[in-house]
Amino acid sequence: MNCDRVRRALSERMDGEHLSRHAAHALEGHLRTCAACRAFQAGAYRLREQARIGLAPAVPDLVEPIMAAVRTEARPVPARVPPLRLPSPRRSLLSRLAPAVAGALVGALVGSLAVGGPWSRERTATAVDVTEGVAATAARLEAYRASFQILERNLAPDVPLRELSMEVWFRAPERFRLDVTDHTVYPSDAFTPTDLRLVVDGSTWYARSPSPCPTIGCPPAETLITNRTPFSSAAPVPTDLVLPVTTLSDDEGVTVLGTGTVLGRQALRVEMRFERAAPLFPFLRLGGTWRPFFPNDRVELWLDATSWFPLKWSVYPSGGHERDQWELRFGLPEEPSRLAVLRVEALAVNETPPPASAFAVPQSEGSIDQGTTAVPLEAVEREAGYTPLTPSEVNGLSLYRVILPPEPDGEAGDTVLAYTRGMQWLKVGESRSWEGDELLGPVGPHAQEVALLDGGIAYYEPATEDHGRRLSIHTDDTDLYLETNLSRDALLRVASSLPVTGIALPEDWLVRETPEGTVERVTLELAQAAAPFELLLPQTLPGGSALAAVELLRFGEDVGVTVYFQDEEVAIGGGAIRLHLLPAEELPPAAAPEQETVELRGLEARYTPEAARLEWLEGGLYVSVEAPGLDLSTLLTVAGSLAPVPASPGPTP
Repeated sequence: MNCDRVRRALSERMDGEHLSRHAAHALEGHLRTCAACRAFQAGAYRLREQARIGLAPAVPDLVEPIMAAVRTEARPVPARVPPLRLPSPRRSLLSRLAPAVAGALVGALVGSLAVGGPWSRERTATAVDVTEGVAATAARLEAYRASFQILERNLAPDVPLRELSMEVWFRAPERFRLDVTDHTVYPSDAFTPTDLRLVVDGSTWYARSPSPCPTIGCPPAETLITNRTPFSSAAPVPTDLVLPVTTLSDDEGVTVLGTGTVLGRQALRVEMRFERAAPLFPFLRLGGTWRPFFPNDRVELWLDATSWFPLKWSVYPSGGHERDQWELRFGLPEEPSRLAVLRVEALAVNETPPPASAFAVPQSEGSIDQGTTAVPLEAVEREAGYTPLTPSEVNGLSLYRVILPPEPDGEAGDTVLAYTRGMQWLKVGESRSWEGDELLGPVGPHAQEVALLDGGIAYYEPATEDHGRRLSIHTDDTDLYLETNLSRDALLRVASSLPVTGIALPEDWLVRETPEGTVERVTLELAQAAAPFELLLPQTLPGGSALAAVELLRFGEDVGVTVYFQDEEVAIGGGAIRLHLLPAEELPPAAAPEQETVELRGLEARYTPEAARLEWLEGGLYVSVEAPGLDLSTLLTVAGSLAPVPASPGPTP
């Protein structure tokens, strides 16, 4: 046994997994000769003790002798009986207690179904059930406390396995703390333990991580932000660790695999891509040293079937040629698809309110002042010069804070109203003096134009890892933006209830100069009329995607068209799908060092993995389809479905 296999076996044995007699003998033999693995074992025991997990004393391992005796006993093979992991010493008692046990189980099942699970064979849970269950819990959750174990593989050739612990505290709406402690025994002082801390107490945000300096003994890096904007994307609160509201806000891309038991709780197992599940791994972005992760790796997530809390989530290599090339690029060993390269598992979870002291922000030298000023709603007119517009429909949320952003820097808008309920939140920003030539707030030029229920126009973008769902409204005398973790439909209802009617963007906002030429946002019909070629659009798109924006590109005598498609609910990792068409006789120079040639539409196409871009020449056109977050197979499906634009508006996803 090598050290990697020994440490994996140690963790499995501590987690209750049975080791064969041969494996147990090899494990003990290795421990007698390896001080590093003995230290790993001691650290793992300390971790579990700190997490208040009672460790049973060592007992004789009788599984192998018992199973050997069973195998030698001649008996007919029973039909349709599920295999048992361990023989039950009280099997005869079960038949006598069956009626009472059955009654208790029926009662428990009925009670649990009333709150969302578990799921019977007749009623299999769907991805929609998951998203609706998470949203319902988000509206009521007020407090949370949990302990986790983190196992990471292949950080470095001489660090095949790392073990860390993570503690999470939360009180609605914006009190949060995350501590990560690294228990790994490293082979040398060249490695710095990845110990992290994040504390948020309303308007104050603090983070601490290992210093990037190469000298041993450097103090940790600290960041303190004061006068923070509510639900700030610049100083975020990673609450998907508590409840995956962002990750599971849309059922597209989520697959329900089955049910089971985790931490003694009925649980539901779902699957998604790593890039989609990124909000479940906020510690990877907080600092320290972590291995790389392939965007299309597979994440299995176990959710409590009643509370919808994440209980266990693991990253498995996706396999395939793209994954193999990525491994080579990062110098990783061959990683089998059935062995998790990262696992996060709950050791204890409850809804007991943490004490206020848990969110005490440490003292730090220097701070970053976001410059916001909190004021009562009735004082806004005096401070800002106007009474802010308020929506009549806020999905049951209550007013939480009113702030005045700094001028001229800081978050756009003269006023920001923040509403909350449990973990749900909504921000409404407003400016009566906006002088920009773009939409107010964090809403980009390719936002989807949407019609509101009041007949007005707004511009919408889906949720990302950094932002909630966003919507901007422009009028002759007022500009507004809304951001929320509510659903798209709920956001549109809130926006429609504002006492204002949005209008289309001014003409001078639609045109911008870029190094590639003059870019103008237009309708699909105008693009068809202006393009000197037949416009192509994909007839197959990933589920949930829709046409977002169309642009004309003019560079000298050349006219090109760029079309953007976006997911309507969530765009974590993937972002928009970009289709570009331009008259050309040859491909432009490659923009990245790594290229592949693939067959597409009976032609040769160039594929750039780094950009997830396909490029080819067809009928006198340069055509490119770019979609960060999509694998090659899906990208080829989208590109292969291109067809001339029909007389009616473009594709239906």
